[in-house]
Amino acid sequence: MHQIVMAGYGFLLLFILLRILPAAEVGNWLIFISAISLCDMLMHGLLQTIVVKKITEINDAPNRIKEIQSNAMLLSFLLVAFIAFIFISFRTLSSFFESDYLLMNNLTKWYPFLGICMALYNISWWTNSAKSLFKIVFIQRIIYCIVSFLIIGINYFLFNSIVFEVLVVSQLVAFAISALYGCFVNKITFQFKYLQKNILIEMLQYGKYTIGTMFGSSLLRNADVFMIAFFMNTTAVSIYTLAQKIIEIFEVVLRSIAVTTMPLLISLRENTSLFTRKLLVRIGFVSFLFFPIITMVLFFSETIIAFFNTSIIYIESATILRAFMVYVLLLPLDRLMGVALEAANKPQLNLLKTCCIIAINLIGNFIALYYLNSLVWVAFVSSIALISGISFGIYCLIKYRIIDVSIYKTKIQVAKLKLQ
Repeated sequence: MHQIVMAGYGFLLLFILLRILPAAEVGNWLIFISAISLCDMLMHGLLQTIVVKKITEINDAPNRIKEIQSNAMLLSFLLVAFIAFIFISFRTLSSFFESDYLLMNNLTKWYPFLGICMALYNISWWTNSAKSLFKIVFIQRIIYCIVSFLIIGINYFLFNSIVFEVLVVSQLVAFAISALYGCFVNKITFQFKYLQKNILIEMLQYGKYTIGTMFGSSLLRNADVFMIAFFMNTTAVSIYTLAQKIIEIFEVVLRSIAVTTMPLLISLRENTSLFTRKLLVRIGFVSFLFFPIITMVLFFSETIIAFFNTSIIYIESATILRAFMVYVLLLPLDRLMGVALEAANKPQLNLLKTCCIIAINLIGNFIALYYLNSLVWVAFVSSIALISGISFGIYCLIKYRIIDVSIYKTKIQVAKLKLQ
């Protein structure tokens, strides 16, 4: 439910912006949000998996949980400071060369505040997820959505317009209030006495692999936006992102299943046979769930796009949406194989799988945009890149005996004997 709430928030906000703002201004906002998302994924990549893993394993030790929270908070703040320093450095450099980059200006101005609020928000919901307190996570998301829409709605009622600064402030205040609620419920505070060098080192050692995986996944999703903005314009970003946003319906379901699959597979990693069965059942279930929806989208893509905006500018979004359906069909296999590699303590393999997908996606995007000048081919490239990642993931799962294929070979042999 909390995944559905956030996806619904994203859809509704995009729907409002597409109806009120010109396509170029919507594109500017989407580029900014994509950059913030990449920064947030650095934090998720460094800390989410290890924090959830550790708290899941020590759920009955309150003081040890406080140790994990305090150390994670310190690393989060240091990461925010580091990213903010990079933005300020780039902005200073652009000023030196008398260049004015709108994106860099906005990131330098707003990210330090957004980053701190998002860090507190993340640690609170990671803790709740590890404790299986999904009701609290759900309430956090509800608070976030209500506060954000209240700020946007009040501003539109008073001034009959929506400007960039109002959108950013709505995000900032919503994250802050939601984070305060999550920290209050779990009594999360930063305490120096709980800081431990060995925990910090362990988090960094584990995070050096997962940070690449999660950041890579976010880059895979957002690189399209940045490259389209570079080779085309912000209007093209709006056209492409409208179709890309719709496939988040599928990602919501997949993220929900991935969140609950991770602890399950961690508990079964010593039992290869049962680990394999549970993994395949989850992949099969999601694929079966997606198939009829994919079929409907293929037939009614124009109607879906028209619901958001009837302008002729967005006609190409329907074709892009159809092209994305191949990607959606492959998505459950790719994501849940990644979860399996993480659960089996092989984050480095998941990182390599992600790097493989990113490399092919970036090369393919360059060809699609520079030589073909086609947004539809950018969507097809995502599917081609995913096939390469799936192939590598299957190879790793079998080679390192993370899954047990022998039981299925035996079944095939028995079936052949019966036929004979």
